[in-house]
Amino acid sequence: MIRLLKTEDFESAANIAALAYPGMHIQTPESKQAFIDRLKKEDEEQNGIQYFGYFNEDEELIGIYRLNEFDCNLNGRFQRIFGIGMVAVHLLHKKEKIAFKLLSHFHEYARQENVSLVSLYPFNPSFYRNMGYGYGPMKYEFKIKPSALVSNGEKGLVQFLSSNDEEAIVSLYNDYAQQHHGMIKRTWNERLRIKNAVTNYVGVKENEQLIGALAFTLEPVKDSHFLHQQLIVHEWIWSKPSAYKQIAAWLQSQQDQVDRIIFRTNDQSFLFALTNPLNDSNHLIPSANHEVATTGAGLMYRVCNVISFVHTTNFHNLKRPEEFTRILIKIEDTFLNEQNGLFEVVFNGDFWNATKLETSKENANISIGIHDLSSWWMGCVSIEALHKYGEVTLFNVEAKILDEWFSPSITPICFTSF
Repeated sequence: MIRLLKTEDFESAANIAALAYPGMHIQTPESKQAFIDRLKKEDEEQNGIQYFGYFNEDEELIGIYRLNEFDCNLNGRFQRIFGIGMVAVHLLHKKEKIAFKLLSHFHEYARQENVSLVSLYPFNPSFYRNMGYGYGPMKYEFKIKPSALVSNGEKGLVQFLSSNDEEAIVSLYNDYAQQHHGMIKRTWNERLRIKNAVTNYVGVKENEQLIGALAFTLEPVKDSHFLHQQLIVHEWIWSKPSAYKQIAAWLQSQQDQVDRIIFRTNDQSFLFALTNPLNDSNHLIPSANHEVATTGAGLMYRVCNVISFVHTTNFHNLKRPEEFTRILIKIEDTFLNEQNGLFEVVFNGDFWNATKLETSKENANISIGIHDLSSWWMGCVSIEALHKYGEVTLFNVEAKILDEWFSPSITPICFTSF
């Protein structure tokens, strides 16, 4: 049985999480109690967070997951999506398909709530790919010298921000999210971090309005002396290029105290804002390609209701067919049987409409796995590229036109961890 966790379940949930995620450092009685208190606080607030647990016949809790409800920018419009996190199974009950049942419950709950897109950060990408999740945007970790940033902004306009600036930071952040596909509106947890000053904030104001902000921490360089520091950028947002320039100039001025600035972003074009993008690896990729960033695959997406996704997004802001168009898509989804099969997607002049066909002797125009469909419809990969690698089969339709109709031209950007 899977149900919402109650207050009396939180201690058992903490025990499961402690063994499943030793990196969370909740093994001591004190840290475990702090984690339980956190669960209680999250449970009491209206924050879009819910904890579910799998209970066996003896009412013993043997698996948990956290559901996060978000407002996400899908190609220019905020829409409700779910994110799953903290999937954990009791150490004595591994290989009993508990994780499978938890994910199945999560997907079914999303469908009941008419949420068509879900996401997660995987502990193992291949595990979740097998469950129908497609790869999301690449994350680039730049590790640059402060002098690599252009310094022609007015660094004197940069000032420290405090928790009193919470609403201004949130407003700027949500405006930034409105302009960037894939961004999630500021969450309750992120607001809490601002209130508790978990990071330092600096910003730029114009006519009393915040137009740029950067969250950072200073950390000692591992295995070095106490004067050797690096600056970790946790968030960098701006509404005007001048605000970016001013904060960049301030960062550039830190070179007497900071050895390297670490900036993690989905935006590979950040390279072009640097005079010297090289990191500290001294690694050369043949032939004469200097390493400028390390990359990682993290966030993954899954369309869990194809028909609802088509109807709610209507693929807005994308090119439309010039006439009535009918596309047959054969989707392989072995995890959600409701989505395994043939779908008819029709454009009638104003809207895209999707219907599942029970039987048809026609050839599908597109044959694709749900994982690749999810990545394609989120703009993480083109169907032209998928076709080139043999991951999809196309019949009597052009890949380039399909990309114009169904895939955002920009890769998602996401700052939110969950």
